[in-house]
Amino acid sequence: MCAQSLVSEQTSEASRTLAQEVEAYVHKHLEYYLKELSDLCAIDSGSYHKAGIDEIALYLEARMRGLGMEATLLEHKKWGNDVYGVLRGTGQGIVVILGHMDTVYPIGTAAARPVRIEEDKIYGPGVIDMKGCILSAIFAIEGLQRLAHNDFAEIRFLCVSDEEISDRHSINSIWQACQGAHGVLVLEAARANGDMVSARKGGAWYKLQARGHAAHAGVEPEKGSNAIIELAHQIVQFQSLNGLRPGLTINIGHISGGTATNVVPDYAEACIDLRYAEPADRAEVEKRWQEMIQQKCVAGVELTLHVDPDDRDPMLCTPDNLRMVHSAQKIALQLGFSVDHAPTGGISDANYASGFGFPALDGLGPIGGLDHSPNEYMLKSSIAPRTALLAGLIASVGACEI
Repeated sequence: MCAQSLVSEQTSEASRTLAQEVEAYVHKHLEYYLKELSDLCAIDSGSYHKAGIDEIALYLEARMRGLGMEATLLEHKKWGNDVYGVLRGTGQGIVVILGHMDTVYPIGTAAARPVRIEEDKIYGPGVIDMKGCILSAIFAIEGLQRLAHNDFAEIRFLCVSDEEISDRHSINSIWQACQGAHGVLVLEAARANGDMVSARKGGAWYKLQARGHAAHAGVEPEKGSNAIIELAHQIVQFQSLNGLRPGLTINIGHISGGTATNVVPDYAEACIDLRYAEPADRAEVEKRWQEMIQQKCVAGVELTLHVDPDDRDPMLCTPDNLRMVHSAQKIALQLGFSVDHAPTGGISDANYASGFGFPALDGLGPIGGLDHSPNEYMLKSSIAPRTALLAGLIASVGACEI
């Protein structure tokens, strides 16, 4: 935190007043917000669709420049470009805002499912995960700018293009953006009940490969070594550790192997998802898995266990995280609602920020849910209050009152 803390009732009251005024600003400009949201969701931006992501990045770069930010496109040949904006003020605190532009939807989804509003729900691909959340950050900063608020050293806003996949290129950019930060605010949606996210499990992904020997299943089965049988044996062993420690989950998410029914299979593989609350939990599971693959039931089968490089440490609920939670709760009460915080098993770029050692708070977008599905939605009524809450947090971190 800041060397000279400026915690005072006067400063706290000022940030809450700012939040109330930002809420009024967003209410006044809500139709423009919805128009921008529709425009952004009309662009396919799946993680592997570089052209679409680049179009989103160009739009956000221009939007950031319009807010007075120094905006830069971080260009990539293979992947979508990232965009990074910095707004400098006259205060002490460095605030980092993290978002992602990519979605999970294939090309053609945007045209097939344009944004629609039914009562309080806004439906569309990416409305809550997370184009609407990025827009909330834009409007939060815009509202603070309209109020001539500059009591911060820097507001850094990084939007990446690879959050939904395991082949990450943006980790170093996230690390650089977080340097010196007094708080990292992550734009994943609020939980369906409005909760913020103060802790996330860690996640790691594995591939267990079994290599045996092929043979004719009818003529010479004894000359084969059945990779599928061995893999099935190992799957049962691996899954037996599910729940070994509190919050630890193991999911065998995909298996494949073999070539034909009358062939003893010489290859099979399983993909495994591990979620864990403490780093020591993962180490214990990996140790036991390595012991298990020495306990084979099919002679002649070799086993190898690989870990995906995009593993993420848990986002622990640290005292600094809790200070941001308490600040958010005070701001929310001034806005006329209460907000709580909760852990979740899902992972996000907050895991990186926390793993780098910086205070982080997530779930700061509007309220919504059913991400990654045809029914993905955002609550229209949550846009203004949650944007105002985010603005209040930006002001609080920037003033070093947290």
